[in-house]
Amino acid sequence: MARARDFFDYPRRRVDRLTHISTKHRCVFVEVPKAGCSVVKRVLQYSEVDGVGYDPDASVHDRSRSPLAAPLSGGFDLQEVFGTPSPYFRFSFVRNPYSRALSCYLDKIVGARWVRDKRLPKLGFGPDEEVSFTRFLRRVAEDEPHAMDIHWAPQHFLLSLDKVDYAFLGRFESFQSDLDRMIEHLGLDVPAEAVTRRTGHTTGAGTRLLDYYDDESIQLVREIYRGDFQRLGYGLDPHLAS
Repeated sequence: MARARDFFDYPRRRVDRLTHISTKHRCVFVEVPKAGCSVVKRVLQYSEVDGVGYDPDASVHDRSRSPLAAPLSGGFDLQEVFGTPSPYFRFSFVRNPYSRALSCYLDKIVGARWVRDKRLPKLGFGPDEEVSFTRFLRRVAEDEPHAMDIHWAPQHFLLSLDKVDYAFLGRFESFQSDLDRMIEHLGLDVPAEAVTRRTGHTTGAGTRLLDYYDDESIQLVREIYRGDFQRLGYGLDPHLAS
């Protein structure tokens, strides 16, 4: 019998939190936070119930209200869900490490007060402390991937690319066209509003890179996300990231 640790190097509760199974469409979405996951979950959740009882104002991150199943609490055969071959279509979306790291900072460190109050103490900062982007990255660089918050943990680690194969990895940089391809491939029936509606976590980080990056922060991101650059094929020049 396969176990969660056969596929992922992080706790079972995190596996359940990041994995979303559509039994209707026979697909598995393993989310990467800050890479369009809110929209993908909204689309999958709507299609799973054909819109019946779907509340557009409810949080798509609330697993207790999601019609999508979790592998462990749902009692699924983990070999079928994560092994190869699999009856499920596994996919995810990834993002350039430069823009993802900045989006994390803008959303979770300098964003809404209640979010800052939750995250800053865990990083060793005072709740009212002003934390620059570079200071944030220095602190993140001190942790191993398994100890990092999921919003800025390396993508290849969250996806466990060494142990789990994916049928499709869409890119945040071509998000709309890649999502449209997924909707067509999986036969999802969703209204345009579910696809195009903005989320409350949008930061516009891709257009603000040069306002925040300097030599030190560039080097820190290259070190923290070395595996993402290598495994996901993103270039090292932040001037070409978006």
